[in-house]
Amino acid sequence: MANKYFSGEKAPREEAISKLMQHVAGLFDGRFLARITSDDGGPHVTLYLEVENPNLPIEPFLRDALHNPKWMGWRFIIAKCPPGYVDGVLLSKKKSDY
Repeated sequence: MANKYFSGEKAPREEAISKLMQHVAGLFDGRFLARITSDDGGPHVTLYLEVENPNLPIEPFLRDALHNPKWMGWRFIIAKCPPGYVDGVLLSKKKSDY
C-alpha cells in the first residue's frame, strides 16, 4: 500500500530540493541541508536538520510546518543530526589517500 501512496507525478529533483530549501529557510534558523537519498523503499527527499539534541523531538511549530510524508510528490524524511554534521559529514570531500 505504501508504494501506491508514493507513486505518481514527482517534481524534478532540482526543483523539489530548491523549493524545500527555500521553505525551510523561512522556518528554521539552524544549519540544514536537503538532498535526494535512497533506501530500500527507493529515492526520497531527506531534510537534515542540525539540532542541539537529536534525541529530543523537534519544536512543535517546525514539526507542524514540515510534517508531511510527501514533498512535491517525493517521499519526505526528516533526519535530525548534531551540530557540525552537515558540513563535517554530508558536505565533506572524500579522501582518496586512504
